[in-house]
Amino acid sequence: MEGDMNNSNYEKSLKDFSQEFGKVLDPVAFLNEKNSALCASFLRLHELTLSDGLISKRHKFFIHAAITAVQHDREATMMHITGAIKAGATEEELLEVAYTLIPVAGMPSFAVFIGALQQVRSQLNQ
Repeated sequence: MEGDMNNSNYEKSLKDFSQEFGKVLDPVAFLNEKNSALCASFLRLHELTLSDGLISKRHKFFIHAAITAVQHDREATMMHITGAIKAGATEEELLEVAYTLIPVAGMPSFAVFIGALQQVRSQLNQ
């Protein structure tokens, strides 16, 4: 494997990513299979940009969930909502993020977010 991530770090990063989102997402699994060096780079970028800093990890997930909802990507929105919940987000916080979408991105984006939230809730309650 190329880059600054050795094989044991790579496997740990992949496992951590899977735990954070409940699974290894299809695009990441594809990268893992086809180009492990690129996958390792993505995982490192993920770790660097979504770790706690001046903005908490939870808030970074809120931002990601809002952006993917605006892009009408329900699966990615679900992934980021799951990450937010695992980082300590409350139902009220997630609803407030959803509400902020209405004036800037409209009801369709709000609907994507709410649908993703309901699906995540359903999966977590199984």
